[in-house]
Amino acid sequence: MKTKAYKYLLLLVLLLAPGYASFSQQLRYSHSFPISSPTTISQDRNGYIYLLDPLHNLARLDSVGRPVDTFSPPTRGRISNIEAWNPMKILLFYEDRQSLLLLDRFLRPISSTELRDLNYQGIAKVATLAADDGFWLFDETNLTLSKLDLRLRSVSAETPLNLILDKARFDVRQLREYQNMLYLLDYNNGIYVFDNLGNYKKSMPLKGISHIGFRGNKLFFVQEGQLHFYDLYTSEKRSIDLPEQKLYITALAGDNHLYLFTDDAVDIYNWQ
Repeated sequence: MKTKAYKYLLLLVLLLAPGYASFSQQLRYSHSFPISSPTTISQDRNGYIYLLDPLHNLARLDSVGRPVDTFSPPTRGRISNIEAWNPMKILLFYEDRQSLLLLDRFLRPISSTELRDLNYQGIAKVATLAADDGFWLFDETNLTLSKLDLRLRSVSAETPLNLILDKARFDVRQLREYQNMLYLLDYNNGIYVFDNLGNYKKSMPLKGISHIGFRGNKLFFVQEGQLHFYDLYTSEKRSIDLPEQKLYITALAGDNHLYLFTDDAVDIYNWQ
């Protein structure tokens, strides 16, 4: 009896301890529709969702997953990154064309910048917006993190990553600036954190993640059949078991709806 009681006590301690916390979240399936990429996705601060439809057009959805606007690119190219947190200035990055396209809140083009026209030396793999209206770029040829200032038409900050990334195994998928910190996602090694000047701060050894999102003070991601939430300031971790019948790769989380992405579709769930 003492042994059994001890096991129950130990289990309770683990459930309540920081880093081992989990919680139950009721998910109710709503609907789904096809997409062309489970990782070229974004969410703005107003709760709108941005993704690529099967024809590679940019679609904006409202909080319940209904199409609101569509942007059809005027020229051919593959959109590899979307950053829409600021709905007044939405970034589309074309890796194949090495081009940065900005859209306004009506999904109308504001500006288009070719990196080669700025004498950018290297090949950018991923890009995102900086809070000061610049752009962060990860150069996979030179292994550098750069901040691009369009007003000066030059790189204003640069951080070598050859001593930080595993040069033989890196697979950088995403950059995202959030709450004055910059997060670099390496699928094979984890998440690397920098300040808003590009100075390296720390790493989180979270491997096998295809996309990260932010909600309040929490970072979230899909890993091994669960949706994980990681508090940016307390390091507390929480997780939700996802439906087992689908292989979900990434997620976006709204106030009342959860968007779960497979290779070719998004499933929308109601949650409380």
